[in-house]
Amino acid sequence: MNTTRTKKVASSGSGDRQTMPDMPIEGDVKGDVDERLGVSYADQAAIHAGGMPGAEHDMGSASCMNAGTGSGMGGAGGGAGMDGGNGGANGGANGEGGGTPQVRTCATMTVYRRLLNEDPSYARVRDEIENLAGLYEGDQGLAARSGVTTIPVVVHVVWNTAAQNISDAQVASQIDVLNRDYRHTNTDVANTPAPFLPLTADARVEFALATLDPHGAATSGIERRQTSVTSFGADDAVKSQATGGMNAWPADTYLNIWICQLGGGLLGYAQFPGGPAATDGVVILQSAFGTIGTAAPPFHLGRTATHEVGHWLNLNHIWGDDGTGCTGTDNVADTPNQGGANTGTPSFPHVSCNNGPNGDMFMNYMDYVDDPAMFMFTAGQVARMQACLDGPRASIGTAAGGGGGTTPRQSSSPVVAWGANRLDVFVVGTDSALYHKAWNGTAWAPSVTAYEAQGGIVTSAPQVVSWGANRLDVFVTGSDSGLYHKWWNGSAWGPSLTGYEALGGLCVGDPRAVAWGPNRLDVFVVGTDRALYHKWWNGSAWGPSVTGYEAMGGICLGQPEAVAWGPNRLDVFVIGTDRALYHKWWDGTAWGPSLTGYERLGGICSSSPKAVAWGTNRLDVFVTGTDGALYHKWWDGAKWGPSIDGYERLGGICVGEVEAVSWAENRLDLFVIGTDSALYHKAWNGTAWAPSLTGFENLGGICTSRPRATAWAANRLDVFVRGSNGALFHKAWNGTAWSPSVSGYENLAGVISCF
Repeated sequence: MNTTRTKKVASSGSGDRQTMPDMPIEGDVKGDVDERLGVSYADQAAIHAGGMPGAEHDMGSASCMNAGTGSGMGGAGGGAGMDGGNGGANGGANGEGGGTPQVRTCATMTVYRRLLNEDPSYARVRDEIENLAGLYEGDQGLAARSGVTTIPVVVHVVWNTAAQNISDAQVASQIDVLNRDYRHTNTDVANTPAPFLPLTADARVEFALATLDPHGAATSGIERRQTSVTSFGADDAVKSQATGGMNAWPADTYLNIWICQLGGGLLGYAQFPGGPAATDGVVILQSAFGTIGTAAPPFHLGRTATHEVGHWLNLNHIWGDDGTGCTGTDNVADTPNQGGANTGTPSFPHVSCNNGPNGDMFMNYMDYVDDPAMFMFTAGQVARMQACLDGPRASIGTAAGGGGGTTPRQSSSPVVAWGANRLDVFVVGTDSALYHKAWNGTAWAPSVTAYEAQGGIVTSAPQVVSWGANRLDVFVTGSDSGLYHKWWNGSAWGPSLTGYEALGGLCVGDPRAVAWGPNRLDVFVVGTDRALYHKWWNGSAWGPSVTGYEAMGGICLGQPEAVAWGPNRLDVFVIGTDRALYHKWWDGTAWGPSLTGYERLGGICSSSPKAVAWGTNRLDVFVTGTDGALYHKWWDGAKWGPSIDGYERLGGICVGEVEAVSWAENRLDLFVIGTDSALYHKAWNGTAWAPSLTGFENLGGICTSRPRATAWAANRLDVFVRGSNGALFHKAWNGTAWSPSVSGYENLAGVISCF
């Protein structure tokens, strides 16, 4: 809406901080399918719980990450995460009502205002989300997920009478509607009036019923419960097992949809991003869901869910929720200002707020018209949704078709080796806390299936570096998008086992860290303006300050990569908005080509870069191309090969990011995930690529994360992936053979949300 709109932009800090704002401080599942019929996630969690205890910590509190057992990639294993939290205060009805309302009503703004009253920090979180959305609408090329994002959905059917227990087919019909509406393939989009038709857009979002539950077990993506509650309201009672509903599945992994009988003439409601995880999702009246079964006119085409999921992806009502005052805004520039909600089936044009001659965009999914009368999103609304997927909902869904994964990573890694026969691995559990395990040369500690709980509420993959023996520095992004740090000094964790040092910032994605010398750290983050920012530890203090950052310019897609081939030398790589590779470097005195400038290295990249330095003044950089193949370029100390903007094609069809590691001069080992979800490997032996220039060795498995690899000795490799059950799996090359076998893996248990 472009009238009376005040567009938010990223706020600026002070002093050395420049344009990046300071942040306020703030198992084994053995049951078969029959066992799970009618059993809620919360009940299953209680049945199968066990493993790691939780801990209180500085960045928030959490419950537990349960370790499971099992064998084989994709086999049974892994335990349950947190149980979804608590719902509303009671299960009482807000009016009984058994039929379908005749006028659309949505309680999303009621829920929004209630959350503002309950949690003062919620307003700050929402402001940050709006700042990011404003940046994206101003430059839609910022979106990191340039492909199509597929979001796993769980549908909780809460029924009182048998008629309300809607069929699987009715659920499937709703998923079909969501996919057509969000991909701009609904046939009725052609009914958009000619002046608005050029504004319609593909949201590049698809939905699929979940195939794995939070335990790692197979699921239909639908769970059911009969309740004694005859009708629910907007108090979130349907989202709690204790108040007659069903608990949410982890909101960072699933879109939760509750289907129930709603009272008071209510069709549905949603929770905007940034609210409590235990109540995150959308609620829909059972007779306004899908297109068959109980679906009843005039809300029988599945558009209620399209509308509410729009709120879940941070879209506002199109009239700005100011009644009929013409002073509100939906924070979207290409939707006309309009005087209140439209209902029924209006005729075009319907003029209000002096918005003639075309009038209201009442056919927009975010108005209140009947299902047959709504059929489009605008490009501005799509920009807001993409900002949401890159920002507050960055952990959910997978992207394809040139987009790479929901959370791209590089250089520093969740896996590190600080000495011979020593490994440290960090993961994020389903409770968003950090967990750690270590190989001491003899055994895994605390055990092969257990983890050390390190607290926090973590929204990025952990990034770890080591600048000396028995020294670890860990960096994560917190729930406030700030950078946090903890360290192991050889005898204890600082500032404590579950505590973190707050380093400020408002970060998008994962931090990156490099250690080029003893007691020296360089950390790079991407800000909400998509520029690159840098801070450093010089052995005694953080520069430019504890919470400040050096602004390094650029507009980065995905995340940067940073490596060091020598003392006081840094090379940083990013993908630009034209999807080409860009490079900058620190030569010990100054940044080249300038503090905010970059060298263009060409290409059209669909992954973040991965760089390795196996010798002085030597760099090897790998990216995935738009054809899914792996590409390579190198710096030999004098020039880029095969040319400054050229690449060597290494073949394959890769899913997600590449992992590269070097265990000796002129030696490289690469790991990628194939389209069959198996792990693949190729190596440079100093003369040629093996098994061939475009060939790969198949290492088996069904992998649900990018691979992580490290080398603690010559001809020694350790590789880690997450399996289809959410557990951590490991394999090793001992110089002669893969262990436990070419296609086998050691199961290290856990249920991992981010790695």
